[in-house]
Amino acid sequence: MKKLKYIFLSFIIMLNFSSCAKSVNSESSDMNIVASFYPVYIIAQNVIGGAEGINLENMAQPQTGCLHDYQLTSGDMRKLSNADLFIINGGGMENFLDNALELFPGLNIIDTSVGVTKLDDSAHEHEEGHSHESNSHFWIYPENAAVQARNICEALSALCPDMAEIFKKNTESFTSRISSLESANLDGAKAVVFNEAFEYFELTYGLDIEFCVSMDENQTPSAKELAEIISSVKAEDIRLLIAADDASKTLADTIARETEAEVIVLDPILAGEYSSDRYIEAMNENTRVLKGSVIS
Repeated sequence: MKKLKYIFLSFIIMLNFSSCAKSVNSESSDMNIVASFYPVYIIAQNVIGGAEGINLENMAQPQTGCLHDYQLTSGDMRKLSNADLFIINGGGMENFLDNALELFPGLNIIDTSVGVTKLDDSAHEHEEGHSHESNSHFWIYPENAAVQARNICEALSALCPDMAEIFKKNTESFTSRISSLESANLDGAKAVVFNEAFEYFELTYGLDIEFCVSMDENQTPSAKELAEIISSVKAEDIRLLIAADDASKTLADTIARETEAEVIVLDPILAGEYSSDRYIEAMNENTRVLKGSVIS
């Protein structure tokens, strides 16, 4: 298997050009940056801001489902063939990378996961599903999003030294807004979540996530599994069920009817508008909804 070619500041050869270094693959004079999927795109958008001469594209289209089984499309291949830089979430999220490196062995990659705080998946997994050493949905923890932004800033500044101050200023603005996010300390209140990203709410809000009900697309728990979940919710006196979309809310509502738990819907920031404000707005809304829940 080919080793990934990661780009970090210490490995960049500084080029004496007045603008960003340009790959021979592109017909344009602009730098083409591709983000692996939606949350990475939103964070990168905040770092790049209005910097001229940089085209930022999202690869995997916004979705509420799991990215682990994503397959590259012909459109993705066109984007990567012309990419000067590919920004990934890392942590095992992009399982399609081996295939991408087979097709584009010279692809330059920024892994934004370096230095983030990761949770162990095994602690909260209730159903059989994907097996990961750590939970790669770490962008939902604001401190991690700030780390990811700084990683992107550092790599882009090395590639485009003339724009380093712009990237730094944009990153400082984004991380400052992250630091100013509304907070809520829910002091160990018990909850069940229906999206792996929400497990990081242990770090963000102090929730005690008893387990995660993993839901693959078009697949729901069996009657036996549902009964086990209901039994666990009752036995642990869990008062809050946190859904992520209509499908998980339908399941959560079914569980709530058999228990005394409340259902709320929060945003894992996997889909939405391509707005640089999206992350801050989503996290503030998540906090607002949590504060209005039964456990607040």
